[in-house]
Amino acid sequence: MGFSWLIYFVPNLKFAATESAGVPVNNYVDQSQEFTLCLFATAPLLLTLLERKRWIAALGLGFLLLGFFCDMMFVVIARTAFVYVPVLLALFAVRYFRPKMAMGFLATALMTVVIVGFASPYVRHRVQWIAHDADLRAHTDVATSDGERMAYWRTSVRSIEAAPVFGHGTGSTKQLFEREAASKAGEWANLIRNPHNQTLYVAIQWGLLGCIVLYAMWYFHLALFFERSFAAWIGLVVVVQNFVSSLVNSRLFDFHEGWIYVLGVGVAGGMIAAARRNESNDAFAKTPPWSGI
Repeated sequence: MGFSWLIYFVPNLKFAATESAGVPVNNYVDQSQEFTLCLFATAPLLLTLLERKRWIAALGLGFLLLGFFCDMMFVVIARTAFVYVPVLLALFAVRYFRPKMAMGFLATALMTVVIVGFASPYVRHRVQWIAHDADLRAHTDVATSDGERMAYWRTSVRSIEAAPVFGHGTGSTKQLFEREAASKAGEWANLIRNPHNQTLYVAIQWGLLGCIVLYAMWYFHLALFFERSFAAWIGLVVVVQNFVSSLVNSRLFDFHEGWIYVLGVGVAGGMIAAARRNESNDAFAKTPPWSGI
């Protein structure tokens, strides 16, 4: 995050050929995913420090969280963040505040985001561009990002209707969209294999059975992280962010976001499993099975 700010003000220090200002490596979509995860995963630590009256540490952590937030508001942010950030805000409020305090927190957070958004030239431009794309999609045949995404969804639904239960097989998305692009021109003829929706991506290849497996995985991972611990909170943020962003992208099959999910769920889940095993061992040591004999 610090390097993102540095190359934003001093672009000559950038060593990677990224398209966006303030993006040291990969791209702004991956960076937004990472920074949002860092912001929400670390936020409970600030509450803990404030409860323990460790003011200096809390101030330092507060500046760190502010750095992540302002980087996304003033430097670069992915449009998908506008989808999953409100959900994570609501999740954080429900998890760590009583109902009345949660409502106050959400109102304050919303007001802060709106004020900072108006103050940020980048966010204003981003919102105006989204509205501009929507207007182009409604009144022209220009291949906007949103228009292409909706076209991919319509094509995917037609393909799923032809093989709803078992799908068309692994790798069939590439063949499907190549056939769809063959009769078109310009940006509409771009060759892709990703329908920009995780459910559609799975359903095309493996049908209803694949979707059952997909949603069962998300459900069991969510259930794993319902307990009250810091590791469980990190795992919960990873799963919810992945699920919500997968409504408008195929995050499990995207390389960067897919590995975030694998490592986040794997490490946090492993910590929870180890803690539960230690609790069982302690309970066994305190009450051995022969104690009732």
